[in-house]
Amino acid sequence: MIKIVALIKRRSDVTREEFREYYEHRHAPLFHRAIPAEVAGVIRRYVQNHALQLGRGSTEAPFDCVTEIGFDDMAGMELWTTWYLGEAGKVLRDDEESFMDPRQRVVIVTDERDIGIVR
Repeated sequence: MIKIVALIKRRSDVTREEFREYYEHRHAPLFHRAIPAEVAGVIRRYVQNHALQLGRGSTEAPFDCVTEIGFDDMAGMELWTTWYLGEAGKVLRDDEESFMDPRQRVVIVTDERDIGIVR
């Protein structure tokens, strides 16, 4: 599976809880509503992996969420990317400004290889 893996940092004026709430309950539904059928049809996976605060320490994770968007092939990823970076995808990009700091986002395109669990 080809995946876009995005490491996302929240805006400095947004708490971790506000970030998670907005991303899950406002941005994700917008994601599903805004994407045209032909683009939605090539997305196989959309997952938000939110960082947890462990213990009582003050150390925060360098990113607040790792988001994965998976595709069967590069053609699907390229269709998504063309839409997202185009005029129609501006609705998502504008909304991202509400809760994340896009300037700190790190995006990696990966080829997932499920190696399995060694026992």
